Amino acid sequence: MEVGNVSQTMMVKMIDEPGGRIGGYLITWGEPRKRDVQGEYFTPETDVGLDWYERRPVLYHHGLDGALKAAVIGVIDKLAPDEIGLWAEAQLDMHKRYVRAVQRLVDQGVLSWSSGSLPHLVEVGEGGRIKRWPIVEGSLTPTPAEPRRTDVRTLKSAYKALGLDMSRLGLGESEDPNSRSENEKGQSMTEATKTPLKRLPLADEREALKLGRIEAGSEFDALDALDMLHGYMLLRSAKSFRGVSERYSNALAAKIQRAKLKAIKADELAYSTQTGFGDEWVPDLWSQQIWHKARQDNTILPLFQSVEMPSNPFELPIEGADPTVYFVPETQDEAQLALDAGNPIPDSKIGSGKVTLNAKKLALRVGFSSELVEDAVIPVLNIYREQAARAIADAVDNVLLNGDTTTGATGNINSDAARPASTAKYLALNGLRHLPLVERTQNAVNMNGAPTLAKMRETRFKMTGKYAARPSDLAWIVDSGTYAALLNISEFLTMDKAGPLATAQTGQIGYVDGIPVFVSAEMSLTEADGKVGDRTNSKGQAVCVYRPGWYVGYRRKIAVSVDYLSYYDSYQLTATVRLAFVRFDNEVASCLYNITA
Repeated sequence: MEVGNVSQTMMVKMIDEPGGRIGGYLITWGEPRKRDVQGEYFTPETDVGLDWYERRPVLYHHGLDGALKAAVIGVIDKLAPDEIGLWAEAQLDMHKRYVRAVQRLVDQGVLSWSSGSLPHLVEVGEGGRIKRWPIVEGSLTPTPAEPRRTDVRTLKSAYKALGLDMSRLGLGESEDPNSRSENEKGQSMTEATKTPLKRLPLADEREALKLGRIEAGSEFDALDALDMLHGYMLLRSAKSFRGVSERYSNALAAKIQRAKLKAIKADELAYSTQTGFGDEWVPDLWSQQIWHKARQDNTILPLFQSVEMPSNPFELPIEGADPTVYFVPETQDEAQLALDAGNPIPDSKIGSGKVTLNAKKLALRVGFSSELVEDAVIPVLNIYREQAARAIADAVDNVLLNGDTTTGATGNINSDAARPASTAKYLALNGLRHLPLVERTQNAVNMNGAPTLAKMRETRFKMTGKYAARPSDLAWIVDSGTYAALLNISEFLTMDKAGPLATAQTGQIGYVDGIPVFVSAEMSLTEADGKVGDRTNSKGQAVCVYRPGWYVGYRRKIAVSVDYLSYYDSYQLTATVRLAFVRFDNEVASCLYNITA
């Protein structure tokens, strides 16, 4: 099965991350043994209309996303064929707020190129070989080749936004959705562009109207109903019987109706669940669009600075002690010009320091059969890859927040009453909660009730003043139960009331004293001591962090790979990441725990 290899080739990557420039193969050449999920394939001879336009719009998922719809998120300005396929480069419109979210998906490696064309421009030959496919748009999508033919209304909106001439696309005025009736507007362009059916000659049409029906001849006209019924019973008696053709069944039904034949008085009609008379012909259809489960955004990782680790371990230099400042007299004597003890200005030193990043690995593995890939109604490889990348991203947030390397029988903040499993992801490193709850307990405050502004301020100033007095560099991280409790505090400024303070940061829900508040799905409810135990875990928590005081180090960013094991005729999907998490000192986090949520 070559679909996985094609999807990997069509993966989009950032070429100029700050500038929002992306590149990847919009089309890859195939062959009869290497087709896409629609059973078709491109060749270097496919007419893709390279000379039609100098630029083409970039959409998200062919305009089918419920939030972005037909919004143009960028412009394709380079299309270059080579031995692999058609290389495409595009410039994303970084001025649009939602494009940042698309850029993050590109960074995570979950988006691929998918080319879009219009049905009336496409020509597909025998065996699925695509002869003609003029490219009218390129889409960034988690499910390439599903679908690829672009709705005309979406395309017109995109071309209008870029000021492109649509005359070459052969879209007449009749295709303008504004000129259609309300019923016609709901039809897809696939139906609207089909060749119109020829009308009957007027005399024949009048005769048909008199009869109340239109009849079409077939090769079974010479047979009557009983002849065809007898033939059907003979065919059914054969062991190799797989059903009759649609033309035979239609002709048989018409002749039986005309002859007014009835065989039984019960179940005389064939219906959809009747065994042998309908049930076998009613397909159990599945949607090709999977229904994703609800997830919260990843909020922890984007809060902190990150650095690539060229080695493991990797040393990160930090500032040390400041030099000493003295009160000194005016220099009066030549003897005071010496650099020794005679100088009126005593000398001092500037300290140095470092923190060490030791990368730890998080990983997952999923095995699945080739038959599942071949027979499933949805593109299994793409969906598995996307879900695996999201699972790893969620795990990174979980470890940065809840990491605790305590392996004893008790005491781990994620498993206070039992020894954690040796493969538990939170054992990789010590995270944000670990600092105030375990290493520096004087930075933890017991709320013992509903949250109040006074207690949140007390928690904040458990950190040293040089950090606590910088609200723009701080962040509150809460669980969903604590968020619900914060809504009862009048001083909690929700995003709809934030005005000039409002930002588009993923997961942000409001402000307290000018400090942004984020809710994380990875923060669990705990017992009264702030740790997850074996009794009722019903208490919330709010962690205040000084963001510049933490660093994330990457030895390997999230990587998802799919390997085909021919000797097992199966696939193995793995997703991995190697990262480290360090802090400047022990004053960069505090915690308010035992919150009634």
